[in-house]
Amino acid sequence: MVGAIIDVTERRAWAERQQVLIAELQHRTRNLIGVVRVIADKSARSSRDLPDFRQRFGDRLQALVRVQGLLSRLSDDDRVTFDSLLDAELAALDGEATAVTRAGPKGVRLRSSIVQTLAMALHELATNAVKYGALGAAGGRLSITWAVVPAEDQTPWLHIDWHETGVAMPPADTAPLGSGEGRELIERALPYQLGARTSFALGADGVRCLIAIPISRYAPG
Repeated sequence: MVGAIIDVTERRAWAERQQVLIAELQHRTRNLIGVVRVIADKSARSSRDLPDFRQRFGDRLQALVRVQGLLSRLSDDDRVTFDSLLDAELAALDGEATAVTRAGPKGVRLRSSIVQTLAMALHELATNAVKYGALGAAGGRLSITWAVVPAEDQTPWLHIDWHETGVAMPPADTAPLGSGEGRELIERALPYQLGARTSFALGADGVRCLIAIPISRYAPG
C-alpha cells in the first residue's frame, strides 16, 4: 500500500510538472512568433528592395536563433547571463571583435522575459557599428562595460555602457546613417517593454548608448 501511494504521488507530480512545461512552451512559442512578426515588419519597412530585405531579415533571425540556443540549454532554475549573451553576439562579427574591449562582472543573470529584446538591441548596435561605426572604421574602437547597481528597493539593475570612438561622424545637418531602427528599439521598445532607462547619443567621434535594466539576482563570478 505504501509503495502504491508513493508511485501514485510521483506520477501525479510528474503529470503536473509536464503541464507546467507545456504551458511554458506555449507561452514561449507565442512570444517567439510575435518577435518574428515584428522583425519581419521592421525589416520590410526599412528595406530598399527584396535582396536588402532578405539580408536584414536573415541577420535578425540569426540573432534570434543565437538567443534560442542559449535558452534551450538552461535548466529549470538557470538563467541566461549577460556575458554569455554578449559573447554570442560578438562571436557573430567574424573577427571584428578584435576592436572591442569589455569589462564587467561575469554571471549577471537576466530575466528570461527580457533576453530576446535585449539581444535584438545588442544585435542592432553591433550591426550599425560594423556598417557605420567603430567596427567598420579604421582605428575605430568599441568599449562595452557593465555593472550591477541596486535600486532603492534593492532590485538589481544592470547598467550597460556601449561607447564607440574613432569614427568620422557625418556633419550635424546631414541625414543620419542607417535606418534608425536600432535607436528606435533602444529609446522606445526597451523602456516600454522592459521598463528600462536608456539614452542614445551621437558624439563627436561615435555613438554612446547607455542602458539600465532590471535583472534577476545573481552570484558574481
